[in-house]
Amino acid sequence: MTITERIEYDVQCLDAYFRKLFAMSKEYSLKTPSAGDTSEEAERFIAHSVTTFIRPDMVCNIYSLVDFWLPRLCSFHKHKSSLVLSYKDIKGVSTLEAYHKYLTKVAALPLQNAQPSYGHLDNLRMVRNCYIHSGGHIKDEQQRTKFEQVQGITTLGSFVIIADPFVWDSLNHAKVYLCSVAQA
Repeated sequence: MTITERIEYDVQCLDAYFRKLFAMSKEYSLKTPSAGDTSEEAERFIAHSVTTFIRPDMVCNIYSLVDFWLPRLCSFHKHKSSLVLSYKDIKGVSTLEAYHKYLTKVAALPLQNAQPSYGHLDNLRMVRNCYIHSGGHIKDEQQRTKFEQVQGITTLGSFVIIADPFVWDSLNHAKVYLCSVAQA
């Protein structure tokens, strides 16, 4: 199995898993209180419903896929091209940026066609970090503006809300970017 085939297999597995989670989410959403219900019971359901965990979990899973494959792809290209520097020698604002710098500057891979996917993955990283480090809450107005510029992301007060299309777009962009790196 080639690296590309292994990446595609991992993406297919996540796709199947997400479809099951979305089906479960739909099942639970049929039991949710009506939109205008402001009762204490409705608030408790929303605060503790399993559906509130599904999309953030998906975002974390997709980013974990990217974070798993990028060091392996960097090492693959290091050995393939007999490069002196390792991806560990490169610094960036984020680990994702460091990997990308290594692949484009050191390994000199032609990833121009994957640039939109890299941009989306950077937004995915930002959303994932918000959930991991802040429980899905933004700190200030500047951060709110940044999040609201991401297609598929909205805010409700300080809470970041992930729409279904953001999940599917993120999975697709992860596949495009990782496969582009593997095939370069």
